[in-house]
Amino acid sequence: MVEKHRRFLISINSFFTEKTLSCLFIFLFLQSLNCKLQMKKVLPILSLAFILFACKKSNNEEAKPEVKKYNVTFQSSEFAQGISILNKNSAAPAAIGDTLKNYSDNLYYYVYNSAGSLVNTITQSATAANYGTISDKLAAGSYTVYFTAMKGSGGVINSNESSTVACYPNNGYWNDTFYKKVTFTVASADVNQTVRLDRVVGGAEVTLTDVIPSNAYKITILVQNDANTIRLATGGWEVGVTKTKDFILTAEDKGQKNRTFLTHIANTSAPVVLNIRCYDSNNGLLAEKIVSNVNVYKNKKTLLSGNLFGTTANPSAGFVVFVNPTWDTPSTPVNF
Repeated sequence: MVEKHRRFLISINSFFTEKTLSCLFIFLFLQSLNCKLQMKKVLPILSLAFILFACKKSNNEEAKPEVKKYNVTFQSSEFAQGISILNKNSAAPAAIGDTLKNYSDNLYYYVYNSAGSLVNTITQSATAANYGTISDKLAAGSYTVYFTAMKGSGGVINSNESSTVACYPNNGYWNDTFYKKVTFTVASADVNQTVRLDRVVGGAEVTLTDVIPSNAYKITILVQNDANTIRLATGGWEVGVTKTKDFILTAEDKGQKNRTFLTHIANTSAPVVLNIRCYDSNNGLLAEKIVSNVNVYKNKKTLLSGNLFGTTANPSAGFVVFVNPTWDTPSTPVNF
């Protein structure tokens, strides 16, 4: 009987899988025991049940087919004409044709599924040849993606939940920061979209109308009640911190009037306080002025001008604050 089964298995070896043959060999072994023990009624039933269980388990262990994924590509577009370049010396509008590389050093891509769970992240440096183009592969479904582009040092809090992902500056103060939230659906074809990021910070530009003394080493601007992070899901801020930016003075700055210093501010929802100081090379305080109730707006500069040096008996006086009218229609100027 055993020999009969052996010849049968050889004849079907090319048809059955290795796991199936294993099941049949188990059946053969149990049948052999059946012959020896003369348990003609019990063992055939047990052997058949064992084979069915083993074969069913083997079938369940077979790998599931891979989920089909589609190419998803995002390309950052040109900036709209009229967005101003936020730097120390210029307020000229950006020309059509300017790219993200002109205004940022790093680009962050965070994509979440419909349940709010993180699917993938991509970080690009402005030195990359494909900077501004994000390529990903996603299965069919609905997604939300957050783009953040930042000048200088900064980053994005790596969060598995979309409700807590946020961007932040690394160096103690904000630089130019751009952001966009995009929702999209992957159906049965590749996705290719153009994305235009918006500036989410404002600027405070301080003009010192008096002469900077020769022993001055640096100008420091402290922004009280600034934002520590920007929540990407809502665009909201976590405010209440002080950001500090130092400007090391050059030989061209000293002895001159009307030198300007720009700091970026993320809190555009509530007034901030600017503390403007000048130090010598030994970190000795030479002058200080405090400007309260300064409103800052997204993609706009708030201009402050006045005397810093001279008397320090009343450090809260001497500056005029208003919104730069070349960007957009200004709000009511703040005078004090």
